[in-house]
Amino acid sequence: MTGEDVDVIVVGSGIGGSAAALAASRAGARVALLEKLSSFGGSAALSAGMLWSAPDFDAYVRRIPLGDRALGARLVDDFPGAIAEIRASGVRVADEPTTDVMTYGIGWSSDIRAILSWCRDEVTAAGGIVRCDTPVRRLVVEDDRVVGVWADSEDGPIEFRAAAVVLATGGFGRDRELLTRYIGPNADRLLARSNPGSVGDGLRMARTAGAGGSTAMASFYGHLVPWPVERFEPENYLPYSQYYSGSTLFVNFHGERFTDETLGDEIINQQLVPQPESRGVLIFDDYVHATEARQEAFPGLGEVDRFEIAKAAGGRWATAQTLDELIVRVSEWGVDRATLAQTIADYSAAAEGGGGFASRVPVSSGARAPQTAPFHALMVQPSLTFTFGGVPISTRGEALDADGVPIPGLYAGGADIGGLSNVGYAGGLAPGYVTGRWAGSSAAEYARAREAV
Repeated sequence: MTGEDVDVIVVGSGIGGSAAALAASRAGARVALLEKLSSFGGSAALSAGMLWSAPDFDAYVRRIPLGDRALGARLVDDFPGAIAEIRASGVRVADEPTTDVMTYGIGWSSDIRAILSWCRDEVTAAGGIVRCDTPVRRLVVEDDRVVGVWADSEDGPIEFRAAAVVLATGGFGRDRELLTRYIGPNADRLLARSNPGSVGDGLRMARTAGAGGSTAMASFYGHLVPWPVERFEPENYLPYSQYYSGSTLFVNFHGERFTDETLGDEIINQQLVPQPESRGVLIFDDYVHATEARQEAFPGLGEVDRFEIAKAAGGRWATAQTLDELIVRVSEWGVDRATLAQTIADYSAAAEGGGGFASRVPVSSGARAPQTAPFHALMVQPSLTFTFGGVPISTRGEALDADGVPIPGLYAGGADIGGLSNVGYAGGLAPGYVTGRWAGSSAAEYARAREAV
């Protein structure tokens, strides 16, 4: 079947796709926003709604030295305007910012579901099409130019034609083969804290049109969660996350430290993947439990006791009045007792001495050794929200081929792009919204130019 002709097709209705559809509509394009699942919003609809990113370019470079600096610079420049645009819509956005988000960022809590709904309402008000249960299967390419998509519908395959297509399908975090290919061994075991539709549709389609590869294919965003867990559904994603792990002593299943814990939960979460069995143990004292483990990580999450929640979820845990006793308890899990004891002793000595190294692993000057009884241990595993690699883009949202040349008619935004974050994390919702705006505005501009030919 042949569907309606439009100016711009947006594939995916998460924050990147919604922003792209909104931007294209506001630029005068007639838009078709197509969502594969039965509900709109992608992984953004599962989030707490914090719109955050780097406060300035220097902060971006310090936190994400491997990031694409051209994309990072434009993100920082466009971030305030994006917040102002959302606030002007009347959707709730906090008046005061939250600072030090993920150790360095600035952000505003918001009503994310209202933002997504507002974007869709604007598209339909402008005469566009908004459809769920419409998975896009392939791009239509003619004369090396993307001119539409084929999608499934309840009546069979349907073709939508347009001058430009924006890919915003949420990355490849739910595809085990792609995770193993790009992130490496054990990546196929990652718990997914995202919508089930993020299986790499955008990346695969872009590759068929000639897209090249991006940086950051081996890195991703997620958080440490208890091991094991009896269930892991969307309502568990936020409360199970152990955001305070940067204030713990973190060892692998052999009892060895392998990272500087103070890098933050979202980074040490990635570094756990290649460790033995992709499992680790957080060791911390009652001070950390009484403070950071119970604090609201950022507005919208609420104050909860994450250690107690982890225990109730089925996670393996131990509590003891002395570190020696805790070491014995943890060794019963299969962790080498002598190695763990030496690791804790070396770490404590380095931390109390103002930092340095312990067993060749950095100890930050801000590290704090466990010292206040009772002492606690929690076995954890890594999880994944979205991938950092994907379709390479220009600062206009154009999808690029292997030579860095724009592919006519193809654009990308949100988690489908690659390189903006790389090990370090530039944010999710705000960069998704900003890069979606780039793609949607550029796609509408391209559509106008094609119409004039």
